[in-house]
Amino acid sequence: MQELINSMVKFSAAMAMFSMEQMRTSAKMAMEPKAAMWKFKDSLDAVTAAINSKLEKGNQETADKISKTGSDIMDRTMTVVSDSTTDLKEMLQAGTEMLRKASETMVEALAKMTDQAKAAAGEPQAAAEALSPKS
Repeated sequence: MQELINSMVKFSAAMAMFSMEQMRTSAKMAMEPKAAMWKFKDSLDAVTAAINSKLEKGNQETADKISKTGSDIMDRTMTVVSDSTTDLKEMLQAGTEMLRKASETMVEALAKMTDQAKAAAGEPQAAAEALSPKS
């Protein structure tokens, strides 16, 4: 138990220092926007990689799908925004499509997690069977 508490304290301290460092980095964005942005991006990527390395394979795949959906949304958004000939209707259609895909990805992830939880718990018993006295 002591090791677990020590790990929690270390994690909390590291997160506090990471947060302060990121605040300093974001303050530097006014003076050196590109350098600060890349430093912040690299930090987020490193933390993400560390967390992903601790996930089970199925959860890693789900996280990758969600990340890909997010990247696709950002790519499409930037394409729509940068295209000056795009009208409002097209922008709304693209946004709706992106939200639909993101929703589908989340539903798939939740269904997978539910199936895993059911498999881990086993088949439920009927109430009469579960409550009847064992002979």
